[in-house]
Amino acid sequence: MMFKFKKKNDDFKVFPARVPKIKTSNAERSVKGTVYLLTVAVLLILMVLVVFVVAKSTTIFKNVGFLDFIFNGNWDPTNKANPSYGIGTIIFMTLVLLALTMLFAVPITIFSTLFISEYLSKRTQKMVMTIVKLLAGIPSIVFGLFAREQIGWLCRMMGAPSNDNLMVAVITMTFMAVPTMVSLSYNAVQSVPSTYRFAALSLGVTKEQTTFGIIRKSVNTKIISAIIMGMSRVIGETMAIMMIAGNSVGGFDTTSGLGGFLFSSVRTLAGTIGIEILEASGKDHQSALYAIGLILFFLVFVINLIILSLSNFETFKINRKIKHEEKLAKADRIKPLKITKRYDDYQLTSFVKFHSQNKIFKNIHSSIMLLLMWTSTAIIVMFTFWIIGTVAVKGLAGLQYSEAFVSINDQGGIIAALFTTLLLIAATLLFAIPLGLATAIYLSEYARQSSLITKSFRFIINLFASTPSIIFGIFGLSFFIVIMKLPFSVLAAALTMTIVVLPMLISNFEDALTSVPLGHKESAAALGLNKMKILFKITLPNAMEGIITAILLSMAKIIGESAPIYLTLGTAIRMPSEGFLSTGATLTTGIYMIAAGGGVGESEYIAYLMSLTTIILVLTLNLASSKLSSSILRTTHAIHFEGIKNFIKWWKNFSLKHSWNNFIRTGKRRWNKVKFKLSKENIVNKYNGSKQRRANIKRIKMEDE
Repeated sequence: MMFKFKKKNDDFKVFPARVPKIKTSNAERSVKGTVYLLTVAVLLILMVLVVFVVAKSTTIFKNVGFLDFIFNGNWDPTNKANPSYGIGTIIFMTLVLLALTMLFAVPITIFSTLFISEYLSKRTQKMVMTIVKLLAGIPSIVFGLFAREQIGWLCRMMGAPSNDNLMVAVITMTFMAVPTMVSLSYNAVQSVPSTYRFAALSLGVTKEQTTFGIIRKSVNTKIISAIIMGMSRVIGETMAIMMIAGNSVGGFDTTSGLGGFLFSSVRTLAGTIGIEILEASGKDHQSALYAIGLILFFLVFVINLIILSLSNFETFKINRKIKHEEKLAKADRIKPLKITKRYDDYQLTSFVKFHSQNKIFKNIHSSIMLLLMWTSTAIIVMFTFWIIGTVAVKGLAGLQYSEAFVSINDQGGIIAALFTTLLLIAATLLFAIPLGLATAIYLSEYARQSSLITKSFRFIINLFASTPSIIFGIFGLSFFIVIMKLPFSVLAAALTMTIVVLPMLISNFEDALTSVPLGHKESAAALGLNKMKILFKITLPNAMEGIITAILLSMAKIIGESAPIYLTLGTAIRMPSEGFLSTGATLTTGIYMIAAGGGVGESEYIAYLMSLTTIILVLTLNLASSKLSSSILRTTHAIHFEGIKNFIKWWKNFSLKHSWNNFIRTGKRRWNKVKFKLSKENIVNKYNGSKQRRANIKRIKMEDE
């Protein structure tokens, strides 16, 4: 009934027409129920982790006191007579390491990002960003191995007493943080509208002033967010720091001048957990390590809160301005703009000419800025080649110890570590993919986007994505091994790594699902398909590119991760003959154990050989994900797994010999091109052409005058 009389009044009240109920099939209800169930399971897992860490930390806070624990600088938990649990000095050393790292990383990030985005051609940009991603894909354990030998040697040349000190850690962490910061900043700079650049240049502003005064300022907020993400990376790093920082808790050397301070042996919060968790001497000691994890978690929480505030700051400013103007309009207090001065055409022309003249100070400013940008980009590229080249040369030299593939120090060899790694990847993805995909489907298809619960859930996922992996490691060690009585095994490590990769998988899966055009779903709904059929026949096939890419990237993360695996899988290299219950070591933990054993010669070459194997594996997965993406992007309009078909077709037709011949032909063609450009005839022709153009311009100007 559309209309109804009121009891006393003569007017009508309009009621909305009733929408007929759509019958929901049992299959659709089952799918929706499964999605909700798995999403709740993910939320519970994350909540249990936080509650567990908080509960474990309370013992030390009760026995020592929160303020004493934070501000007391004496850390000596192994002293049986008088143990001390103050982490003030360790917090201070962590903050100094962070500050010095950012001192190098921030300028390099800003200058190199602007140079790559604003000065390089699209083709060169792609090439340089590939190098940056290459640096980002190197596992932290390989960074540690490289830094202890190469950067440590440089520091010893400058007077350092050993290869493990603060300066080695600062330089290494700079280049571990820079790829993340550059990638995020580059995406932000690329989003600046071209009109900003053209408007500034048309007013006679130099390109360098446009780059730093207009482009950089317009994305300042996003660059700060990228820098904060880099800070999170530095705070949470564990294994590399354990290898290169020295790990002394005595504080900085302040008696030997600046050199003594910079070359001090230091220890960070995350490094303390990694070093002592397997040898915790009592309940208080163990609780203190959990409390350090809680503080790290709190720091990451604050960092995420700042990023969230910064990302909403621009929206807040615009909304406040709109409200202020609406308020003025209501009060009729908006005054018309009064133009006090007008310029005629001659004055405007003179103004632009004055600012576009090549004055000396402008040239000096431009030259300095250009030099800094070029140098920063060159530093990143050269460091990448330095580390890749070192690992490649020493790894290939390690082939002289080819028996290392079968056996290392009476244990399993590289092949055993490789099989353990692959088994861990399979077991982790077995748990992580259903949980991650169901949660992403809930967030993109079923959740109300404006709901506070949905926003909070996304914030929690982002928070766990940036949480140091050592916290997941101590949770896995206590929960799966101590409480659930699982042995140190692939299963325990896989359950721990599931929690590590879940946030990343959920975010990437959700991005893939939401990238499907809304028109596709609306068209399917108009044809009578219910939500389940739209999900399986439209959304998932179209999002398959992003889903597979996310899986490949998570595989690369599992290979590169070491701290949680070190605590839950074991350290001895063994062939995984017992399946998921096998103990052993992956490639990265194997490198750490060989490097921790010290020594040079054979051990060092074997560690580099294992590093080379790891890098090849990680880079193959990264290249496969980008190759798959480009293959599928060429068939954007195709659905029903067309991208997978293209990938399989490419793989079947792949020939190493054909690829090598193509590489040689391309190299020859490019070399001939370079030879032609550098030839005397070409240079003379270009010079004559340039001379002719200048003469023509001069003649046209004289004719105009």
